[in-house]
Amino acid sequence: MWTGRVRFFGLLLVLSLGAVLYWSAQTPSHDGDWQTAHARLPVVASGHDERGQFYQLTNLRDFRYHMDGSIAAAEYRSGRFAAADLRRIWFGISHFGGYGLAHTFLSFEFADGQYLVASVEARMRPEQNYHPLFGLIRQYNKILVLGTEADIIGLRSHTRSERVLLYPLQLEAAQATHLFHALMGDAQQLVELPEFYNTLLDNCTTNLLKHAPGYRFYTSLVDYRLMLPGYSDAVAWEKNWINADQPLEKLREQARINPALTKPEAENFSQMIRRGWNRL
Repeated sequence: MWTGRVRFFGLLLVLSLGAVLYWSAQTPSHDGDWQTAHARLPVVASGHDERGQFYQLTNLRDFRYHMDGSIAAAEYRSGRFAAADLRRIWFGISHFGGYGLAHTFLSFEFADGQYLVASVEARMRPEQNYHPLFGLIRQYNKILVLGTEADIIGLRSHTRSERVLLYPLQLEAAQATHLFHALMGDAQQLVELPEFYNTLLDNCTTNLLKHAPGYRFYTSLVDYRLMLPGYSDAVAWEKNWINADQPLEKLREQARINPALTKPEAENFSQMIRRGWNRL
């Protein structure tokens, strides 16, 4: 009996060591083919003028989609975004399943009417499909998609019919500017240094929260609301990043995008998806 147990634990140890060695041997790379939605990395070039720092961005994604989710038009834009023009930051949660399964993103609103969405995602090869477990074992590179609201939000709210919530963040001007610079720096760094996406430690939500004061990486391991991003608005509410003067359930109703009011092709798409916040 003891011999059998020794063999079992020996085999378990060998398999565990093999898994650790395989995991540690994986290295991220930008080389090779990617799914069309993640084919191009955004390119961020920073500069300064009399008003302060600005960013010249290329490869801003502005795709349109058929109702079955396939790509109807794969277009990219370029644009210039100045920190001095940053007006407000919006926090988005797109619920694609029950039990808190969701994707989070930020949208930066500028005084000239532009909106820039930043979405940290798992960058996949043509043959790959996303699964949270594979995201734990270095199967996906990380990409920070920069693009238009019509693409990144419209894909989720209209094409996929996900329940999308969009909250205005209550941040001081210095905090908002810091977050904008930090996300632009992340995008620049990813071009130079590829990284892996990790379902728990390096995902869509932790990549946004890591720039918040007092955040530590282990927080995502002890707070289920960060492991399940569909509940992450409760964290923002507790920290007063969204209006804590109102009940969270009421804010959720106010934040929900109604896809019947507009279409991604509409010129006023960004205004219409914010109908619940007209008083701002």
